[in-house]
Amino acid sequence: MNNFRQINLPILPLDDQLTDMLKKNLISWGIHNQICINSAPGKTDDIFHGVASLEYDWNNKRKKEDGSLEVPKRDVPLQEKDFTELCNVFRKTYFEDVYNAMKEKFTIGRVRIMRSKPKTCLTWHTDPSTRLHFPIKTQEGCYMVIQDEIKHLTQNEWWMTDTTVPHTAFNGSKESRIHLVAVIL
Repeated sequence: MNNFRQINLPILPLDDQLTDMLKKNLISWGIHNQICINSAPGKTDDIFHGVASLEYDWNNKRKKEDGSLEVPKRDVPLQEKDFTELCNVFRKTYFEDVYNAMKEKFTIGRVRIMRSKPKTCLTWHTDPSTRLHFPIKTQEGCYMVIQDEIKHLTQNEWWMTDTTVPHTAFNGSKESRIHLVAVIL
């Protein structure tokens, strides 16, 4: 059983580009620590359109009396297949080059830059499709667990991951872990 497979796609200095775009306030992390590099037609100025769940409407969240958060389901859930346009802020960047290279080789849905803060872990979950991962920034203590396999995904290498089975990722380091993650349709 091998849930991780290295693949061949361009290796470009996405770390430097990301750092520069964040410093210039062209992009920001938002509440979900995710940035979409692609979106649905008509939404290409919104780098948060496809963050988090496609089923829940985080723009209409509300705090309940007990202090917990209530996030309503969308009337019409967003669909991975609708994420077909590069967000405008990523045009003429290395992110556009990588996006086009992925589209040449795969049919892709959402492509996000995802940040895991230090000492955090995702829930044990499954996704409806496999994912491409490109670790933009990672270090010792950052791992992905798929079923009973655990792997440190090496920085600046492309990985196909079978996320259709139970998995998680954790960052046991003292720095943020940042991956470019693409949905394969």
